[in-house]
Amino acid sequence: MIRSNEGEKTLEYNSGREKLILPEYGRNIQKLVLHAKEIEDPELRQSYVETLIELMNQILPHTKTVKEIEDKLWNHLFFIADYDIDVKIPEGVIIHKKGDVFMIPSDDMPYPQKKIPYRHYGWNVHTMIQKAITMEEGPKREEFAKIIASYMKLAYRTWGKEQFVNDELIKQDLKKISQGQLVVADDASIDSYKNVIPPAGNSQRRKQYKGSGGGQQGRDGRRFQTNRPSNNNNNNKRKKRY
Repeated sequence: MIRSNEGEKTLEYNSGREKLILPEYGRNIQKLVLHAKEIEDPELRQSYVETLIELMNQILPHTKTVKEIEDKLWNHLFFIADYDIDVKIPEGVIIHKKGDVFMIPSDDMPYPQKKIPYRHYGWNVHTMIQKAITMEEGPKREEFAKIIASYMKLAYRTWGKEQFVNDELIKQDLKKISQGQLVVADDASIDSYKNVIPPAGNSQRRKQYKGSGGGQQGRDGRRFQTNRPSNNNNNNKRKKRY
């Protein structure tokens, strides 16, 4: 709350406040850091800042080692203070120079761009196919091709709507992806993962959830078991009240 010239209290909006330097710490931490700069007593200022570092440590999640967190906190404090604060830093902590970027990586992480055909089989299938192509021809390569085809069948059942998958379709897709280098015989079985049950679709989950209730589920749609007697007989015995 702030007061106008007439002395009346008015609301203070964030748009009218000072811009947050590091929003992840909040406005109160920023005010405390700015207040620390105004403390004239060196010992009192040092104790105040060390307590402030502990408070900042409670705000950040502990995802790194103690040494990395300590470096990060002290650098963040100096960054909020615009590197204009006279305090002693712990031994081993390195304060980066003003203008250095220490919060984010200097180079952007490239997003993987992989264009593959038959994307419903996944990238791992294409990796295995490329591995099989480099193998020498023989029984070992043929068995590996059968395993790949069986995994393709499992992936097709997992992400497809139909439970029955034609083996001939899987073998043709394997031949197309490998550009004719991996061929599974027509009479060869690709049911290595036959006993693996794919996860149910959303529609099946909804049906299971809808019919999972006990008690009065079959009669009046209730999903929870109840010990209450039915009201049908009570209605017949209800007496009039005057």
